[in-house]
Parts: sequence; C-alpha cells; structure tokens
Amino acid sequence: MAKDYSQLAKDIVDHVGGRENIKELKHCITRLRFSLKDEGKADTDYLKARDGIVTVVQAGGQYQVVIGNHVPDVYVAVQTAAGIVGNGSLAIDEGDKFKGNLFERFVDLISGIFQPFLGALAAAGILKGLVAILGANGMTADSSALYAMLNAAGDGFFQYLPLIIALTSARKFKINEFTALAIGAALVYPSLPGAVEGLTAAGINKIFGIPFWLPRECTISCVNAKKE
Repeated sequence: MAKDYSQLAKDIVDHVGGRENIKELKHCITRLRFSLKDEGKADTDYLKARDGIVTVVQAGGQYQVVIGNHVPDVYVAVQTAAGIVGNGSLAIDEGDKFKGNLFERFVDLISGIFQPFLGALAAAGILKGLVAILGANGMTADSSALYAMLNAAGDGFFQYLPLIIALTSARKFKINEFTALAIGAALVYPSLPGAVEGLTAAGINKIFGIPFWLPRECTISCVNAKKE
C-alpha cells in the first residue's frame, strides 16, 4: 500500500508561500523543483527541519526541496494539495517571469529543457553500455532476442531525441507542443539523409538565398557509426 504524503504535501505548499506563490512545479530524481514568485515568502528553516524533507537548496532560480527516491509520490501529493493539474506548470502573467541575472536565466533554461528526461537519458545510456558488453561477448541481434530488445530500447531514445527535446522545449517556452513535435519530426524523417546527399551532389545549399545545413545522418547513425 502506497504511503500517504498528503500532510507532507500540504506543509510544503503552505511553507513555500502557498499556491498563489507557485509559478511552476517539476521534479527530478530526488527533488521537488519550484519556481516561486517570491522566495522570501518561503519558510526555509521550517522546511529544512521538517521530517520527510532532507534539505532545501536555492539555486539557478529554483527553490528545490530535496525529498529522496520517493519524490514522484510526493510530487503527485503536492500537485493535489496545490490544485495543480497537468505537467505541473501554472499559467503565469508576463510580470511573473523569472528575472534572474543572465547566468541564472541560462541555467533555468537548460534545466527546464533537459531535466525532465535526464532519467530516461541515463537509462538509455546504461542500456547502450549493456549492449556493448553483450556485443563484445559475441551476441548479435540475429542470435539473441535479449540483445535485440536492449539495442532497440537504447537506440530508440537517441533516434527520437529531437522529438523529446521539442516537447520539453515547448513546455519551457509555453508554445504549442504539437507544433514543436512537428518541427522535431522533420529532423528524424527517414528520407532526410538521402535528400541531403542529393542536394549536396546538385550543389544546392541555399533556401531563398540563405545558406542552410542539414544533418547528413540521423541521430542514431552517429551513435552507431559503422566500423568499416
């Protein structure tokens, strides 16, 4: 039976300044990551001393409450306590946008785009490592179903990484997610490498007089370069 984190969630919401002080809420592997309108309204000392909370970190324009490995369950409870739906983003006014210095805004941008899929990225990397070990021991996709499955799981993430980045970028920049996915899909279009080769051979490298560059290989082709 899942543990009840409703009281912990209520205390967290109350002591970060209440729902009205929360602009955005996300989580990583061990932390709740708040973007607050006014961090001065948060009771950091209380949260640090509260059972169930490891510590509080304020960095990169985020108010991070360190929970532990069970953070996904606490995240859901906090969403419920704060009345947040969807992916944890709240509608904000233009005046509520993060106004840190240039470096802090850069860190906020990068973390907002890449943090949501870091767990999946790490898992895909581990799978690629396992595939390399299996391959070194003579396994191939033709001789082992396990090899084929692990290889597909690891490669699949990197193959469609442009789509994943498009989705998280759309959420960060508050734009239409389907428009972003459509743009990302163009980067993994199967006929793209052949089209690039044909254009290059014909000496065509401009659109409306503007020089352009297209990847000559799909993402996964760079990962699995042929050893020939």
